[in-house]
Amino acid sequence: MKVEFSFDKDIVEQSGYTLGDIHHTIKKKFNERNLPCVSDGDILAFTDNGNKNDFSNMWTVIMGLTRSDWFMSFATSCVWHEDANKKEDVLRQARARGKERMQA
Repeated sequence: MKVEFSFDKDIVEQSGYTLGDIHHTIKKKFNERNLPCVSDGDILAFTDNGNKNDFSNMWTVIMGLTRSDWFMSFATSCVWHEDANKKEDVLRQARARGKERMQA
């Protein structure tokens, strides 16, 4: 299991933040659940560490982020990798849910 994030640097900086600020905030959320950061460059990525609650812990963080206005404004991708052959575009799904709520 792995999740990867990327962000629009220009939008982040126009809002008075840096990519470092965004990465720090997200790393803190995953670290609180003992989920390791495996990439901290253009792509910020986290993986499981073999514990039985890793799946639910990862999704708790991901869902919290996708419900945050700041994350949805800054993110350009959020991709969930279940395994080597299966991935899911979480950001696209979250944006679709947001549009559905606005139309209801």
